[in-house]
Amino acid sequence: MDLHFYDNKLVNHKLFRDLKASLSDDTSGKLKNLLELRDDVLYVWNSTENCLFSLNLKHLEENGDETPYQQLHFLTPPSFEVERVMMSSCGSRICVWGTQGVTIAELPSRWGRGGLFDSGSQTVLCKSYSLDEKFLYTTGEIRRVHWHPISLSHVLVLVSNNAIRLYNVTLKTGPKLVKTYSIGPKPTSLLAGKTILDSLGDTAVDFTPTPDAEHILILRGDGEIYMMDCDLTNKSPLQPKLVGPLAIYPPADDNYGSDSCCILCMGGSDIPPLVVIATSSAALYHCLLLPNSEKEESDRDGYALYVVETVELDVVPEPDAEPYPVQLIKCTDDTYACVHAAGAHTVALPVLAALRHYARAPDAEGEAAALCVTSSRAAHVLRGGLRGARPARRALPVLLLLCRDGLLLSRPLAPLCSDDELYKEMQLKNPALELDEINAILKERQKVSFTAIIQEILAREASQPLLHLDRRAEPGPRDCLEYSDVTVYWQLVTQATLALRGEYVRRQQRAAAALARKLHALGALARQYRDWAADLQNELEQARQQSAALREKCIVAETRQEDLNNRCSAVLRQLRQSAAVSEAEGALLDELRQHARTHRRALPRLHALRERARTHAAQMEKWRTEYKKKDIALGRSHSETISSVLQQQTAQIATLIEETKLLRDQLSLV
Repeated sequence: MDLHFYDNKLVNHKLFRDLKASLSDDTSGKLKNLLELRDDVLYVWNSTENCLFSLNLKHLEENGDETPYQQLHFLTPPSFEVERVMMSSCGSRICVWGTQGVTIAELPSRWGRGGLFDSGSQTVLCKSYSLDEKFLYTTGEIRRVHWHPISLSHVLVLVSNNAIRLYNVTLKTGPKLVKTYSIGPKPTSLLAGKTILDSLGDTAVDFTPTPDAEHILILRGDGEIYMMDCDLTNKSPLQPKLVGPLAIYPPADDNYGSDSCCILCMGGSDIPPLVVIATSSAALYHCLLLPNSEKEESDRDGYALYVVETVELDVVPEPDAEPYPVQLIKCTDDTYACVHAAGAHTVALPVLAALRHYARAPDAEGEAAALCVTSSRAAHVLRGGLRGARPARRALPVLLLLCRDGLLLSRPLAPLCSDDELYKEMQLKNPALELDEINAILKERQKVSFTAIIQEILAREASQPLLHLDRRAEPGPRDCLEYSDVTVYWQLVTQATLALRGEYVRRQQRAAAALARKLHALGALARQYRDWAADLQNELEQARQQSAALREKCIVAETRQEDLNNRCSAVLRQLRQSAAVSEAEGALLDELRQHARTHRRALPRLHALRERARTHAAQMEKWRTEYKKKDIALGRSHSETISSVLQQQTAQIATLIEETKLLRDQLSLV
């Protein structure tokens, strides 16, 4: 895709015309990164629709304006203001986060000729979940979120309480907090709306993984940089060693910026990392991360930063700018972008190419002095401005007042409870609860309701104090009239008007805007649910019709199959009849004919034998009858002779009967 495509086709697409309204409604004045490009697919967050727009650039290049964009709606839409969109390296998950929350969404598969989600549907529903929603919403601010450099299923979250929280986002039960890394003292006290540690620059403002994916570099507001191991295979409950602050050479009085706000690591695993440190005044420091030569040999963790060059951007800082007005974004291996309130700069780093050449060259040819011959080049690619008022800061959690007369006055504010305290409290109240049940209850309590968000918006920083006076010391009406002054009343009215505008009307407007956004988002989801329900009903009706048609087709197919079977049987019989007789069949036929001739020859003999048997039987019966009629008995010799003759005849008859049966079996006669 060339520059002509981006300048003509992409900028004129309907996606950006629809996105213009949501961007014009944003008056926060914060720097946001709502774009993400991965695998030729552009993702843009729409704060009005509270969803993600996606556009396949390759399909747009081939088909022109006929390519529509898709809306990716989250099952659990974020209840906070989204400031960053961040895609995982595998492209299957996307992270949207702001200063008060983090939401992870699983993208559906892309298929079809155009490579679109859900085969090109206009609206796509994505499974999503928030990370410790209640804790992150109430614990301060989220400074930075990164995918873990060596894991596709873990996310690192830097919170303003000097802690980095590691989450596993691929479990079936939802995201789980794996470990919390403490990187400094926890800020508590407030001074002029900021914690004392924030004012002194002792809190972490940003972090970045190194190119070798073995360590992370942590930047504090005072410019100090710390290093920590990020190995997931270490199952030790002990926290990894926090190395630092790293020495910076050559040393500087202000430690190269006392108002650091962003850090970025460039380079690869084959060369030393190049660390870029940005300050609020748009000063950029390029440093090489190398082993510290001045450390003792026994200290293996000794690293130092060697400043190669300094780039000062021509940016006029605004007095009302946000605390972190500069963002660093890696573009290519040798180029990064610096986004600020006045637009954007791109910075090219020739030193990285020189480092690669120096690392690959033989020892005799390498010259370290040649690394810094060519300086970096910064180009002001965009000049713009951000406008809008900053949102009001959050109120203190709890306030208790003890008066002289022993009366305790309290102001109900949102309390902050940690997971450990909730766990202990629930264990004490319900000892029979299992660990999984307690975790499920804690996970449910981590969710932030929209009512809590509205209450947080309406929470006032300055309000009328509680009036607690002794009634005996109250002045009377005459005293009030005698000592009244028009100027005093005017000041009171002015203060009340300012308080009404700043603490009531403005917050009511913000609450109304939040309600409108929530209603708009819920309305959009409701419309999508209705459309999906209608589509499902249509698909069910089509499935019923298709099942009925398939049932009829199945019956017809069974009938045709039976007819085909009958026809095949008839064809086989005809083939057998019309086919030539084989040798085996001829031999069998000759044998059958021989048996038939034998049967015909033996049949008269069989009839004669049957007739003879009947004659012998009749003669025997006649003899028995006559023998019974005779009164004179025969002698013994005559009886034995007759018995032997009869036995011989009986044996002959039995033999004839057996031969007859054998002949019948051989001739297959019934």
